[in-house]
Amino acid sequence: MGPIARPELRRIAGMVGLACLPVLVWLSWIPKDWELRTGAAGQVEHLFAYAGTAGLLGFGFPRVPAWRLGLALAVLAGILEIGQIWVPGRTAQIIDFAASAGGALLGLAAARTLAGRRIAAG
Repeated sequence: MGPIARPELRRIAGMVGLACLPVLVWLSWIPKDWELRTGAAGQVEHLFAYAGTAGLLGFGFPRVPAWRLGLALAVLAGILEIGQIWVPGRTAQIIDFAASAGGALLGLAAARTLAGRRIAAG
């Protein structure tokens, strides 16, 4: 199995994925003046942030159905996007929500596909 056993790797991935959740909240609800951007389009940032988080959660919690993780992340994305209405300098946009939810689905699909291949490969 390598230097880190698969169950330990899954546990680490799950914990890092859970740690990403308050980071998503923080980054979504800080005032515009506090933002540090990557230079990429905002939707690309949303897609990668949620894909990474979902991928870690999907790999770290294999017994939780992917649809539940995806739904939870989509609900979180919606709440955070609506909450931006009250954050100075921020706006709520449906396109940002779609990028976040889409990223969550992509991350979960990737995690479950890769995990399935590793299990099948032994």
